[in-house]
Amino acid sequence: MGSTCSSPESKEQNRINSIIDKQIRKDEDNEIGNQKLLLLGTGECGKSTILKQINILHSSGYTKTDLKNVAGTVYSNIIQGMATLIKAKDQFYHEVTSPELDADAQHILALAESSKDAMPFIPLTFNSIKRLWHDPTVQKTFERRAEFQMMDTLVYFMNEIDRINDPEYIPTVDDMLRIRIPTMGVVQQVIEIKGTKFRIFDVGGQRSERRKWIHLFDNVNATIFISAINEYNQKLNEDGNANRMKESIKLFETICNSRWFVQAAMILFLNKRDLFEQKLKTTSINVLFSTYLGSNDYAECVAYIQLRFERLNKYADVKKIYTHVTCATDTNQIQLVIDSVVDMVIGRNLRGTGME
Repeated sequence: MGSTCSSPESKEQNRINSIIDKQIRKDEDNEIGNQKLLLLGTGECGKSTILKQINILHSSGYTKTDLKNVAGTVYSNIIQGMATLIKAKDQFYHEVTSPELDADAQHILALAESSKDAMPFIPLTFNSIKRLWHDPTVQKTFERRAEFQMMDTLVYFMNEIDRINDPEYIPTVDDMLRIRIPTMGVVQQVIEIKGTKFRIFDVGGQRSERRKWIHLFDNVNATIFISAINEYNQKLNEDGNANRMKESIKLFETICNSRWFVQAAMILFLNKRDLFEQKLKTTSINVLFSTYLGSNDYAECVAYIQLRFERLNKYADVKKIYTHVTCATDTNQIQLVIDSVVDMVIGRNLRGTGME
């Protein structure tokens, strides 16, 4: 018999699961004629960015007020990213730093630990961030970012730090696409695309909790599984010993072959292709796939990873996987990909009803 006690985190996740269940069941009464599209993947693969892009391309997009409201998240992402670097630096290196840099680090760590919402940078914070970022030891640590959990977007924000520090700063759409807010539970949105209403679900939550509510989506029309292919040498946030791409492949195999998704179209986005191409210049995919004997050629490596995913499909004779290699922050490319996905889903539905 197991213990009847549960942690606060477990109770909170159970509460979220209950809300998800009630929410989805309630919405089913209003979904006649709607297409249900499910976004799945491991943490930080780009699911939420894809949903933002769909909102930009096919819904109301983001108003000036919407953009203003995420300024605090931009500041927070920068501070949290720098704090992560500082902690990793202290773990990797024990070099003596100047009193000034040590004070800078303590200031940023204190801000990161604060429960307050991030505010516009005061001069002390701004100068501390810039000095730390340009410190050689911090840069050496950044080069080892595959060894610890690090937001991909920190480089983007650091390149824009002077603009972000402007007292009149309003985030751009590009900033909005790059902010990181972990998805808890399920975020859903109804968007009309090409005359058809799509109810789109962005599914978050820790890996241990997915199995508890994934069955609630047994009647989705299509599942978009997103995998960040640049993560082949990175560790999982929930488990520092687990490889992030290996975890993604494992989840894909479960979803692709799940009885809950037998009738759903399976779409695979191999995402973050820009970061993948950049990483190949220094790191072979052989670090994860020991049987890979090819070169670091981008096209060759993508084809190999695509094959590793697609060959997991146990129902290949009746179920096709539609694969796209994507960069979620590239609006023009995502528009083409989403249009292709929508055409496929609508056409598939028409064939299923005998109306094509």
